[in-house]
Amino acid sequence: MSSRGFDGAKGMLGAVLGLLLIGAIAVGGLVGYRALSDGDNTGNASATAPATIPVSTPPPPTPTSAPTPTFTSPSPEPSATESASASPEPSDTGPGSRTIDPELQAVAEAAVGDRTIALVALNVDNGEIVAITGQNDALSGATAPGSTFKIVTSALLLSKGIVSPNGPAPCPATSNVDGQPFHNVDNMAIPGATFRQDFARSCNTAFIEQRGKIGNSDLADFSRTYFGLNSNAWQVKPGLGTVDGKVPAAGSENEKAAQMIGQGRIQMNAMTMASVVATAITGEFHQPVLVRGGPVYSTQAKLPRSVTTAIRGMMADCATNGTAKDVFRGIPGVGAKTGTAEKGGDTTDGWMVAYRGKIAVAAYAPGGASGSKAAGPAVAEFLRAVPAN
Repeated sequence: MSSRGFDGAKGMLGAVLGLLLIGAIAVGGLVGYRALSDGDNTGNASATAPATIPVSTPPPPTPTSAPTPTFTSPSPEPSATESASASPEPSDTGPGSRTIDPELQAVAEAAVGDRTIALVALNVDNGEIVAITGQNDALSGATAPGSTFKIVTSALLLSKGIVSPNGPAPCPATSNVDGQPFHNVDNMAIPGATFRQDFARSCNTAFIEQRGKIGNSDLADFSRTYFGLNSNAWQVKPGLGTVDGKVPAAGSENEKAAQMIGQGRIQMNAMTMASVVATAITGEFHQPVLVRGGPVYSTQAKLPRSVTTAIRGMMADCATNGTAKDVFRGIPGVGAKTGTAEKGGDTTDGWMVAYRGKIAVAAYAPGGASGSKAAGPAVAEFLRAVPAN
């Protein structure tokens, strides 16, 4: 090859190498600019930060990713008018959780329907209210409970040994107290009656005839000591006022006679009467509650086992052979007591209290002609959903 050809080849090779060098420098400059831009947009990124770091603050978690609240400590309470069915699931049982059982609450609401009935059902072992309808009347009502209060009167008479379930307790058609006549429904009389029969068939005069064997304040004191009534100290739910049952000392023989059958100045509501049933059949008072973990009123005294056994049996007789037999036919394991409270003139209220398994229930129907007809059907329908043991 001539020197001229060799020089031409060298020139072409130099040109190619020069072009390659210029391209490499350009690419390196572009890569360096991209890295700087990512660091600037983050504001404080380091030179070694990867290019994939987000350039904006991450959005807050969506509501579905928030942790589920627990009930290990009391939580803010809803207003007293909030629906009871808005309670938490049954698994939420810590302090501050509500006691309403959603399934039993639905049964109670269906049982009452569009009727005006205040109903309270509670667990007999701890006082927890599991269902409620007509909340204002159910918790804050104050009206005579009629013959349902014979449960308390019976407990007093049994505790004092004044009567026994199968012992004699006359049931005349009428009883006269200082010129005031007291009657049984339809002027009923039970010849040769036992106290068990008097209770089951709701004989007013049999109870009134026992009044001379107790003092004017005995029923009031007994109600407070064993049933937690007359305390004005129940705290059913924070911020919610209730009427805790009023049983004043009798001021006369006539008033004492009326109190023996749940009349006079005795004032109760569905909650207090459900509690009465629970205490009477277990022997121990547990203050009703709608929210767990709060302070509760308690009593130290317990009813003797002989008394609770007797009342369980007498209430069972009432449900199977007495004034409530038509209401609870076909529902085993029920004990009950009917009540028709007089309010003056021809006005009456209908009451029904009962137990089945671990549940005590009381229902009050304002203006009801009788407990078995006005309040009984709702209680029966409710208790069908309650296990018998």
